[in-house]
Amino acid sequence: MNKPIVVLGIGELGSVFSRAFLRNNYPVYPVTRATDINELSASIDPEMILVCTAEADLQNALRSIPEQWKDRVAMMQNELLPNDWQVHNFIDPTVISVWFEKKKGMDSKVLISSPAFGPKASILTQSLALINIPAHALNNEEALLFELVLKNIYILTTNIAGLSIEPGATVDDLRNHHLELMQAVSSDILALQTQLTGQTFNMAQLEKGMIKAFEGDLAHKCMGRSAPARLNRALELAEEFNVAVPTLKNIANNI
Repeated sequence: MNKPIVVLGIGELGSVFSRAFLRNNYPVYPVTRATDINELSASIDPEMILVCTAEADLQNALRSIPEQWKDRVAMMQNELLPNDWQVHNFIDPTVISVWFEKKKGMDSKVLISSPAFGPKASILTQSLALINIPAHALNNEEALLFELVLKNIYILTTNIAGLSIEPGATVDDLRNHHLELMQAVSSDILALQTQLTGQTFNMAQLEKGMIKAFEGDLAHKCMGRSAPARLNRALELAEEFNVAVPTLKNIANNI
């Protein structure tokens, strides 16, 4: 029998991954705010700990992971970059960039295949395949970093641009009717990602990847409920790391 998988955070996405693991014959142990994770760690030896909390709760969740589990951590958050996990001394963490969404009362909606990298990537991709969610393993950390930055460009550009255009605007509206705004916002986000990672990226490649994701769901709304919080986090990071983000500041001043 397979060793169990711990899912830390049982929200909408946590429930999708849990169903996938169960379909793949992995017992699932959920960790909620009511769970004593240290007590649990004394009683089971899991295959993996998948952290499925919201972005704002990520650091507290990562700090809570017991020492004996630090060699089998996996993460799936938006706005995720290596500096988010490197401070926690995990050993070879696994990361998946999630390109499907799950909202209350709706089934999962896939935009494009979700890339994963790390020692547990095959468990993630194989399990998701069993519930008809495409995912694929990456070959190296460089490819993972590009995919994380791409997802950040997508989610932050669409959400933040959505704050300053017509309510209910879709990603198709954004690329067809607000291209200049889209490119200005994504330029600010790229400057921030470059500073946070210490790496440079090809904007043309990133924009091509973003448009491919748009085409996975042209009716996808730009502005989700998290948009104001995403803008605030981006501005706080820009100030902390002294990155010029004129378009983001202009949007914040006009909403």
